[in-house]
Amino acid sequence: MRLGGEIIYLFSYFKTDDESLYAAVSEDGYAWKEWNGGSPVLQGKDAGGRIRDPFVMEDETGRFHAVWTDSWEGTTIGYAWSDDLMRWKGIQSLPVMADVDGTLNCWAPEIIFDEAKGSYRIFWSSTVAQPGAGKLRDHRIWSVLTDDFERFTAPQLYFDPGYNVIDATVADLGDQYLLLFKDERGLNNSETDYKAIRSLAFGKNEEHLPEPTCVSGLITPALSEGPTLYEAVNGSGGREWIMLYDLFHFREYGAMRSSDLIHWENITHMMTFPPDRRHGSVIRVRNSTALQFHEPDSE
Repeated sequence: MRLGGEIIYLFSYFKTDDESLYAAVSEDGYAWKEWNGGSPVLQGKDAGGRIRDPFVMEDETGRFHAVWTDSWEGTTIGYAWSDDLMRWKGIQSLPVMADVDGTLNCWAPEIIFDEAKGSYRIFWSSTVAQPGAGKLRDHRIWSVLTDDFERFTAPQLYFDPGYNVIDATVADLGDQYLLLFKDERGLNNSETDYKAIRSLAFGKNEEHLPEPTCVSGLITPALSEGPTLYEAVNGSGGREWIMLYDLFHFREYGAMRSSDLIHWENITHMMTFPPDRRHGSVIRVRNSTALQFHEPDSE
């Protein structure tokens, strides 16, 4: 496969039967092709045993940073970096919640560059149980800041709407951010009133963290999680936003698009997904030479 376009999207994900880091690429955000011959770019056994909910970001130098869920329970998240998406270094478990008593888990981490802080912000879902509460999960979104992925601030609450939420992702809209998250209330059955994705726009200045004052209604079908949002170019040359999500209960994947991030159209039928993808994230790659160099030529 040769990548000839100026725009390349990278879709990082894991598989149900292989908790490793996989990747797919696309030039239009719709047709996805497995990368690295369909083999993982980082195997779970080489990263502490488990890679779930992976997120890959590219910094301003073209270096890639990956974070992931490294265990069902605990106070850490997985981390590694790479200059070419194939040779991963600095593989470790970051103890982001080690100093927060009662932490049960750290799930689905992601990274943004926080313009107001001038630092990278890593955020994830954790349940912090009160004494005597047992192991009932009641997640909120927590975060730390870092300049170098070696030193981190103390963890703080990032988003708390007053109810159970997981799988946060943040998209940069230019003048503000958009938070997408899963409303984790309800039960894992198709009759639930929850278990789907909501959105919330918030400002970029230092005083503004996402506040649950203007949370949207449910955007995706019930029993969906792991949203990721990216901007694409439609057939007429206009801009549009595409959200992918994991229909975890059905082992399927879904897609919706919007021109205003308010009204959404289901476009799952227009997508070509890689097989058995789970809880993935999409970025637009600037350092496309890394993809070009290592992609096997199937022609």
